[in-house]
Amino acid sequence: MSEYSFKPEILIIDDDTEICETLELIVNGLGYFVRYFTNPLQGLEYFEREKNPIVFLDVNMPQTSGLEVLPKIKAIDSKTQVLMMTGEHDIQTVVSSLYHRASDFILKPFHTKSIEAAISRAFEYYNFLKDKESMDESIKRDLRLAAKIQSKTMNLPTLKYKIHSEIKPVSFVSGDFFQVIPLDVDRTLILMGDIEGHGVTSGLIAILMTTIHKELARTTTVAPSELLSRLNRELCNEIGTHSMTAISIVVNHTEKKITYARGGHPFPIVFPKDSRAPMILQDQSGQILGILKDMEFAENQIQVDSRDILFLYSDGLLASSTHPLVQSLVQLPAGENRFDAMKAEISNYIQYLESSSKASDDISYLLLEI
Repeated sequence: MSEYSFKPEILIIDDDTEICETLELIVNGLGYFVRYFTNPLQGLEYFEREKNPIVFLDVNMPQTSGLEVLPKIKAIDSKTQVLMMTGEHDIQTVVSSLYHRASDFILKPFHTKSIEAAISRAFEYYNFLKDKESMDESIKRDLRLAAKIQSKTMNLPTLKYKIHSEIKPVSFVSGDFFQVIPLDVDRTLILMGDIEGHGVTSGLIAILMTTIHKELARTTTVAPSELLSRLNRELCNEIGTHSMTAISIVVNHTEKKITYARGGHPFPIVFPKDSRAPMILQDQSGQILGILKDMEFAENQIQVDSRDILFLYSDGLLASSTHPLVQSLVQLPAGENRFDAMKAEISNYIQYLESSSKASDDISYLLLEI
């Protein structure tokens, strides 16, 4: 069976017909197809349709400078290798060409060997970029799927009480996570954590932690301190490479009681319905999970009232409980609309972080009305 090899078309843009024909002969002789234009605007229009992998582009043309055409070509397809041509030994022209991402710089008159070498280098790099683009797109597809799977593990259950949460990953998959489990009609179990780093590995560990936590909640006596201890042992024994901050909370809506244990996670805040002074759920435990296998976590308990609002968050949202956002939440008026007003205030702040490029870590938070 005959073997067929495909060599894509090379584009030449030069206002000098003789130069175009000479270069066409050389490139044809090397086995490549060629199309040339003496009008740079027509050449650019043709390239926009065909997206040739290699373009020979003259620097000095009367209608439009090659240095003006070059960035337009790269804007259409950044992979295209543009070989700039000139008869001048002008260092500034070389610098400008490289600044606009020219692939090579060829001096006239041409030599077949130099043209052949330039094309060979250009095709090698073009194919590298094409393979990388394909691989990057494959990775993005996998990340989108991973993000979709992760979001399914963090769906909020239907409760009698108002609840809302958001997670904003830095890149597709988040190292922040939460899990809300109704233990019965009166009690809600909440786990919030932040795996070291962010990205796929952290996201997979987060999924593992929520899976283990759900099984523990189903098969053992639910005590926040014991749940953190079990998760810590799993992280040390089975992972061994990543640490994690976490907080485990049981909210008893009937008895108006919050029981919690904290492992290095930011302090939760309760916003009382009648008071402007928030309650910071502080304790002495600052030890993160995944470092020491036999860690114990102190368990604490506070009384709350109906329609108090519990606020959990990661350090990607707030660095401390004295952050100005907390003061803004305190100033919101009491009443039926307070929960929704808090959601809007936090959402607006997250949008500010994202729009000002100040979001350098995964962001997560959860609101629960008692």
